[in-house]
Amino acid sequence: MSLKDAGANPTSEQKPALPLPWQADIWHQWLQQLSQDRLPHAILLTGLPGLGKRTLARALAHYLLCENPEPREPCWRCPSCQLLDSGFHPDWHPLEPEAPGKAIRVDAIREMNAQVQQSAQRGGYKLVLIWPAEAMNINAANALLKTLEEPEPRTQFILVSDQPSALPATIRSRCQQWPVKAPDLASGQAWLGCQLSPEQDPEILLKAAGGRPLQAVKMATPEWEEPRQLLLQVMEALNRGADPSEQAQRLKKFDLPQLLDYLQSWLADTLRLKLMGETQVMDSRQLPLYHQWQQLLSSQQLLALDSEFKQAHLALASNPNHELFIERLLIRLTQELGHE
Repeated sequence: MSLKDAGANPTSEQKPALPLPWQADIWHQWLQQLSQDRLPHAILLTGLPGLGKRTLARALAHYLLCENPEPREPCWRCPSCQLLDSGFHPDWHPLEPEAPGKAIRVDAIREMNAQVQQSAQRGGYKLVLIWPAEAMNINAANALLKTLEEPEPRTQFILVSDQPSALPATIRSRCQQWPVKAPDLASGQAWLGCQLSPEQDPEILLKAAGGRPLQAVKMATPEWEEPRQLLLQVMEALNRGADPSEQAQRLKKFDLPQLLDYLQSWLADTLRLKLMGETQVMDSRQLPLYHQWQQLLSSQQLLALDSEFKQAHLALASNPNHELFIERLLIRLTQELGHE
């Protein structure tokens, strides 16, 4: 299987040991560093969500752990490759929170530190993947720091972060940073077209995802599409003067961060429509809603609501009452729409 094949269809792309097509430049540089024994022991992959940073991290891990690697990819046949495919390689140490939004705690880092101080059970590299790296609490970051400063031989650390500025400067300074960027529009659409069903439009979805192909794939799933449609129906009802408390009941099972993300992106698109026209809108599927909001909300109102919703994002940390939180959002929006 070649790198070119990795983007040819959904099943091959999902294989965790292959970089994605728009990551080819980084991959080639890593292979060159490896051939010259210059690959840094700690790598920090950065970039927006939905660009496949973890896929790239796992690709490097698989390549380094492979016992008979080919020039550009693992052999897929050796015992190490088979162990990785099964998810039980003894020298592969992925670390992530126990649940989304939770911290990576110091105990997990200390356990990993103890493991990598031992000899590799397969006699090769030991691989540590930490994602999202910014989820480490301060004690966990400090525990990792000493290991990064004095790494064991043939131990590779790969940190993956959507928000590298949230990492302590001491951690960032001990890693070589590699920003993962979005593909150009044509390449992104070509890859995405192979992942979607025929009735789904890769151009519209890729633009709605801000150029992030894996985010576009996620947005095409029922888990994302059904909530979007429900929220769109609620917004259209509010535009007609429906009771926000009643509409809030329809959204009572809605994920709060996802709800705020949708509303903020739709407010931003409405402002783009108002100031720059339809061609600058990111998610053209919502154009009828944007045109309604454009008539009902001024630029100042759009900016004010966006600011309030950003503050609402911060309020999620205090674990607010779910239904009351949604009701207040809809009442606030209804006030700006002029229905109260």
